[in-house]
Amino acid sequence: MQVNTFRLNKMMKKIAVVFITATIFVVLAGCGEEKQDVTSIKIDRRGKITNVIYEDFPEDEYSLDEFESITTSRVEAFNNESLAEKITIDTIEEEDSKIKVVMKYDSPSDYKKFNNTVLFYGTVKEAEEAGYTLTDKLVDREGNASDKDLLKKYKNKHVIIIEEKTDIIVPYKIDYISRGATFTSKREADLSGCRTQLVQLLLSK
Repeated sequence: MQVNTFRLNKMMKKIAVVFITATIFVVLAGCGEEKQDVTSIKIDRRGKITNVIYEDFPEDEYSLDEFESITTSRVEAFNNESLAEKITIDTIEEEDSKIKVVMKYDSPSDYKKFNNTVLFYGTVKEAEEAGYTLTDKLVDREGNASDKDLLKKYKNKHVIIIEEKTDIIVPYKIDYISRGATFTSKREADLSGCRTQLVQLLLSK
């Protein structure tokens, strides 16, 4: 089955994963409250991820059964290669020409590998050791620019580095974020306004 991979990839980037013949979608919400129509990524304190996508479903390109079969096969292949159940599918459903897919990932590295995108969750020190180049050009909740010693102060606090410009829910209060992102609550942000390739969020712990 050949499908429009450009369109699927665009949808997938919100939940992640690029297929050659098809792709996946996913979303959850903010601070424990589920949103019904916003794609998002939720990271808990252990680094486990719930990714949900809520998108228009192109019924003219493939059926829900075909999409579910491709998605399930892709996840099973990943888990078999990993020799463990790293990814699970909670929901694949269609309603009013929309599709909602809820997937859970065991770690950011599983999400990164499966979806061919960037996602890091750990301390600033761990991020630097992993080879990420962090920036101190961030803003706080009031839009004030951070100072040049910010990264030193946050060396042992958590940072999230993400490529997808989506809604994100994090385990601790967000102190600083890349310009263009919007604080929507203490632990949630909308990254759709960012123009940099990677978005950085510095957390309070």
